[in-house]
Amino acid sequence: MKESIAMPTVLCVDDEMSILKSLKRLFIDKPYTLLLANSGKEALELMQQQAVHLIISDMKMPQMNGAEFLSQAARLQPDAYRILMTGYADLSSTITAINIGKIHRYVQKPWENAELIQLVNEGLEFFRLITSNKQLTIKVANQNKQLKEMNLNLEEMVHQRTLQLKKTLTQLKGLVEERSKEHKSILEVLYNIISINPQLSGEFALNVAETSKHIAALLQLSKEQQQECYQAGLFCELGKLSFNSDMLETPWYKLDGNARAFYLQHPQHAEDILVPATHLHSVSDMISQQYERFNGSGSPDKRVGTDIHIGARIICVARDFWSLIYHKLHPKKHSRDEAFDAIKRLSGSLYDPDVVNVLDKLLHKHNPIITEKREQGLTVEKISVGMQLHTNA
Repeated sequence: MKESIAMPTVLCVDDEMSILKSLKRLFIDKPYTLLLANSGKEALELMQQQAVHLIISDMKMPQMNGAEFLSQAARLQPDAYRILMTGYADLSSTITAINIGKIHRYVQKPWENAELIQLVNEGLEFFRLITSNKQLTIKVANQNKQLKEMNLNLEEMVHQRTLQLKKTLTQLKGLVEERSKEHKSILEVLYNIISINPQLSGEFALNVAETSKHIAALLQLSKEQQQECYQAGLFCELGKLSFNSDMLETPWYKLDGNARAFYLQHPQHAEDILVPATHLHSVSDMISQQYERFNGSGSPDKRVGTDIHIGARIICVARDFWSLIYHKLHPKKHSRDEAFDAIKRLSGSLYDPDVVNVLDKLLHKHNPIITEKREQGLTVEKISVGMQLHTNA
C-alpha cells in the first residue's frame, strides 16, 4: 500500500535570493510546504526543527557548498530526497557532490521549469516508497516477533496437551485393567466416554455398530462374531481420544499428508487401550485392522484380501459408508444412496466385494432400520433419581 503524505515539505537552499524567489514562484501553487534557506547552516537548522521530504540545493555557496551541506543533511534526515543544482559544467565537482552529498539527481542552471517539477514529483514518490518500505519492514519484523511468541506458546500448549492426553490414556488403561472381568461395565464406560466427547458422536458409533452387525448376520457369521462386529463398530473411533481438539474437529478431507498419517494411528491407540482386556482381543484386532485395504494399500501392515480380519473388512465398509453420510470423509455430504454408490465404485480395490454386495442387500432388499437420526435423549429436566443408563453394548 502506498504511503500518503498529506503535505510534503520541500526545502530550497541557495545563497542568491533571486534564485530562491524564482523557486518560490515555481512551486507557489503546488501542494507543497515550501521552506527557503540562503545557506547550508540555515537549512540544517530548519531540518533540526521539522521533517523535510525533498531538498533542492545549489552547489556553489560560500562557507558550506552544496556537497558538504547535503552530506550533513543525509546524516540528519537520511530519507529526504536530495537534488543538486549546479551552474557550471564541472564534472569533477558533480562527481564529488554525488559521492559526498549522496545526491539522488542533479540539475544544471538555468533549469527547465517542467523538468524540475517532474524531478520534484519523482523525488517525493521515491520518498513515499522508501517510507512505506521501512514501515512495512517494521511491521513484518513485529509480526515475525509475534509469530515467534505465538509458536512458543503453541509449543507449550501442545506439550501440556500431550501430557494431559498421556495421562488420560494412562487412566483409561488403568480403568480397563481394573475392570477386565466386568465385560459389560467396560463397554458401557468406553461408550459413555465416546458419547460425552463433544468432537465424537455416539450416534455415528451406533450406526456403524448396527450396520456392521447386520452385515455380519447376512454373511452368516456366528452370533458371537456378530456381537464382536457390533462392539468393534461401536468403538472404532475409541483411539481418537488421543487426538487434540483441532484434529478431532477437522474432517478427513481437510487433513494434509502428515496429519493423515497421524490420524491413521488411532486404531493402534485403541488397541493399546484394550490390551489388558483379554476377552476383547478379537474386537481389538478388528479395530486395529480397520484401515487395511482389500488391495493391500492400507495400513498398518498392508494386508491383502482375506488376510484382513473379516470383522475389519466389515467395519471398513460400514465406517466409510456412515462417514460419507456424516460429512466426515468427503467435502460433499452424501445421501444414503450416494454413499453406497461411492463405496461400490471402490469395491475390489479398497473394499471387500462380498461385504459391499451384502451392504447392497442390506440397504435395498432387507431394508433394516438404519437411519442417520436417532431418538434424542431426555433433557436434564426429565432426569429423575433412580434412572439407569441403557446401552446396546
